[in-house]
Amino acid sequence: MNRPFDRSQTFSPVSYQITITVEEARLGTKKILSRKDTRLEVSIPAGARTGSMIKLANVLQVTDGRPGDILIEIKVEEKEMGLGIIDINDGNFENEVLKCSSPVRVDFCGFGCAPCDAIAHIIDKLALEYSGRLKFCKLNVDLNPRTASKYQIMSIPQILYFKGGKVIEQSVGAVPESVLRSKSESVLGQQ
Repeated sequence: MNRPFDRSQTFSPVSYQITITVEEARLGTKKILSRKDTRLEVSIPAGARTGSMIKLANVLQVTDGRPGDILIEIKVEEKEMGLGIIDINDGNFENEVLKCSSPVRVDFCGFGCAPCDAIAHIIDKLALEYSGRLKFCKLNVDLNPRTASKYQIMSIPQILYFKGGKVIEQSVGAVPESVLRSKSESVLGQQ
């Protein structure tokens, strides 16, 4: 039974927390929040910090059928992905990779990819070893089809090495550490 809404009633806001990467905080991002079978797109502005609040005014009218706001607290991950590996996407690929002044290594991977998981520990090891000389990035092809299509990524893992905005080296598949190390050295030798 529907009852008339009494405007004198007060409704408590609903609170959520969204965790974003350091890179997402720097550049801004969009996240999806699900509530009661409704998907809400949340725009997080560039420069967001841990403790920043975003208010979705009266959105509970849509999700719960009653007045009220959703308050979202932002939490910025204190570290980058893995050991200095930056999680990139279609939106920040140009700035993080193509416009980067140092050589960049991009690992194109995907959800449930056993070969990707098989070389993850090698990638973490090399990211630590080459820190400051070679920028390590990871791009999920399932979530970023535009970039994957642009670089014709047909199988994963596929690693592309960029310098000056151009692909200068690549490897495909779960290759041994010696191959990944050799490719990294080759890219650094071209400086």
